[in-house]
Amino acid sequence: MSNIDYFKSQAKRLLKDFKTRVYNDEKQIFEYKPETYDIVKIFETFNIPHQKKDFTFSLMNAQHTIAKLTGASKWEDLLNAGEIENGINEALLRLSEYSLVNEERSKNNTKKHIEDEIILLPAPQNLYAWIIPQPGIGINVEFSFDSVEYAESYMIYYSDENNIKTAKPLAEGIFSPIKYTYRGNRQPAKYYWVRAFDGEEYGEWSEIADRNR
Repeated sequence: MSNIDYFKSQAKRLLKDFKTRVYNDEKQIFEYKPETYDIVKIFETFNIPHQKKDFTFSLMNAQHTIAKLTGASKWEDLLNAGEIENGINEALLRLSEYSLVNEERSKNNTKKHIEDEIILLPAPQNLYAWIIPQPGIGINVEFSFDSVEYAESYMIYYSDENNIKTAKPLAEGIFSPIKYTYRGNRQPAKYYWVRAFDGEEYGEWSEIADRNR
């Protein structure tokens, strides 16, 4: 994994930590159960009003926060620093101050962690496609599949071969995995797949869609 990919993965982990946020009625505060970062310490360091009930925190916010934690002024500056040896070393040391994972890890071990770590969204499960002919108009293909945690949207692919290397995008930016309908005039493909998108990259490929004949 490259340095840049590592910072992207850390932003996703910070967002995952934020999504553990729950309201404690007795204490009347929001609490977290983070796995990677001391998220309360981070919010307090930058005076982020996370206790507001309408507070939101997106992947873009997480990226900006990771950049600030490393000493960069913005996300783009951090990505540029990721190509420079001195820049990456300093950024990693700063980031480790807020980490809950192996806080005693040395700089060299952290760099090894960069090379070993990879985070992809899992494949959506239970993809199904209903082929519905529309005489004189074309066809409708209705899709359904299970949602994936932390996915921002989904992409459906098609091919007439049982080979994902030949798959082409059919529809992107799908926000509801419960049901999506494609309307077109091409013949239905023999094979369909779906992948989840987290705002940065696509996850694992699903199994081939179970479809009516």
